[in-house]
Amino acid sequence: MRIFKMRKFSLPDMRITMRLAPYLVASFFICCGIKSGAQTCADPGLLCANFSTDTLSTDDGLPANVNPSFCFADAPNALFFEFNTLNTNQYPTIDYADSTATLFFIIDSCLIDTLFAQGLNIAVFTATNLCDESTYDTPLFCEAEVYQSLQIDFSGLLPATTYYVMVTGIDSLPPVEEFSSCDIRLGLIGPAVEYDLKPEPPNQTIFPGETAEMSVDPAFAPYQWQGEALTNTTLPTVGANPNEVGVYNYTTSTEIAGCEYSETLRVTVIPPIVPYNAFTPNSDGFNDTWVIGNILQWPNAQIVVYSRWGAKVFQATNYQNDWEGDNLPAATYYFVIELNPIEFNTEPITGSVTILR
Repeated sequence: MRIFKMRKFSLPDMRITMRLAPYLVASFFICCGIKSGAQTCADPGLLCANFSTDTLSTDDGLPANVNPSFCFADAPNALFFEFNTLNTNQYPTIDYADSTATLFFIIDSCLIDTLFAQGLNIAVFTATNLCDESTYDTPLFCEAEVYQSLQIDFSGLLPATTYYVMVTGIDSLPPVEEFSSCDIRLGLIGPAVEYDLKPEPPNQTIFPGETAEMSVDPAFAPYQWQGEALTNTTLPTVGANPNEVGVYNYTTSTEIAGCEYSETLRVTVIPPIVPYNAFTPNSDGFNDTWVIGNILQWPNAQIVVYSRWGAKVFQATNYQNDWEGDNLPAATYYFVIELNPIEFNTEPITGSVTILR
């Protein structure tokens, strides 16, 4: 196994670490359908957060120039990509407290030929003009003759900045007139490149007939919402009022700098709580306890019953529809039911229950 070491550059605010990652065919990447064919300096492929590129071949690359001072001397079949950090100029309200990101460089396969090397060169840098090598800044990362997949961790990335990635094969040794031929993919994650749409609330519970209100950051409007019984499909704040008991997923998406960002919010519709208004604890086997319909779905519900003078006469959590009145006199009592104030933001259920004897 070859151990790849970090090259050090004169960028004191930029710390880069790299480690081997042979497992990088990661399930969290979703193929974004980046265009196939050469990704040239005039038309670099766009890397979007949480997506991986299609499989691309260095055979489709084109020769590119590099400065003698660049980290590798030749680029016989270069492919170019770009990614953008959060644009704090366009969106001044966003948080850029975390300037880290991770680039996954995945080698799917290489043509095996003993006559010439099958390694790759990779560099990450900024440039004023990607087609003019004289404008290339000192690379944030550069490694020549890479033979295995890499995970490259960046910190100190600048906001509102475009970074470029160059991948190229290695020239063969004379007299063979060939260069490295490999199939590759790239993926990108990290807070420096992922916009937070701030879904609120991500999960909520309602009763049939109620409306769930869902919102995302209005800075990134317009949005496109999908889901059942929506009151609107394009605004940052929408309502949903599905009537049937069940779980409903709502997806909202928007495009920022050519990349799609989306969030999924969940709404759960539960059966209504139905407290019976009377019971007859006379041990005849019929209506002997106070029944609260559907309360068994709420084991954390807090139930308190008061007398007409405000004295607490009964209290329970995880109520099992088993209260027989505790020998209280026949009268009307008053209850307060808190379903779950931590997970379910709803008003307490109040009413009266009469003990008949």
